[in-house]
Amino acid sequence: MNSTNRVLNRGFIFLVGLLILATGTVLALVALVPVVRERWAAATKAVIDTVTRWLKATPLPEFAGPLMGSWLWLLAIAAGALLIAALVVFSVRQGHGHTNRLASVSGNGNANTGAVIVEAKVAEHAIQDALANRPELVAAHVSTYLVKRQSALKVAITCRRGISPREASRIVNEVLVAFDELLGLQLPALVQISGGFRARTTTVARLR
Repeated sequence: MNSTNRVLNRGFIFLVGLLILATGTVLALVALVPVVRERWAAATKAVIDTVTRWLKATPLPEFAGPLMGSWLWLLAIAAGALLIAALVVFSVRQGHGHTNRLASVSGNGNANTGAVIVEAKVAEHAIQDALANRPELVAAHVSTYLVKRQSALKVAITCRRGISPREASRIVNEVLVAFDELLGLQLPALVQISGGFRARTTTVARLR
């Protein structure tokens, strides 16, 4: 329920993990298998020789050094800067979507009546306090997200053992309906249920 691209996030984690696994495997083979170590040394020497020829063949007139004066270094620096910028943007975007405003109730067209803004903390504290008094639940956490320019609640609860997801969903729904009646609005909510005898190893999510 936030702006994080889950497919991109998981794909990035998968690629990083795959790269780490491949690097570790290659290093282990180089260290333990003599044949692989010899081929690795030959391949490394060939790559170094090739890169050296490229650097010598692309000189910059301003620099005297045959290797440091290559314009390929400029391309490498630019590529590194772009990669760092992309990673920074990717990291900054993670987890966004939280909002501090739950709803804004207008004055029904009356010019003398202003709009009433309901802060998200009001709903979060009220719903959490109501759920904390239920003996069927171990813990409850409520947060507010902005989904398609509309505030939505996320209610994550942990059930005690022996409580079914259906019963837990009914409890949360009663609390949400009571809060909607108090507020005079019907707010979208995502209910995430974990724990309990039937849901110890899984998580149930229900959109209300």
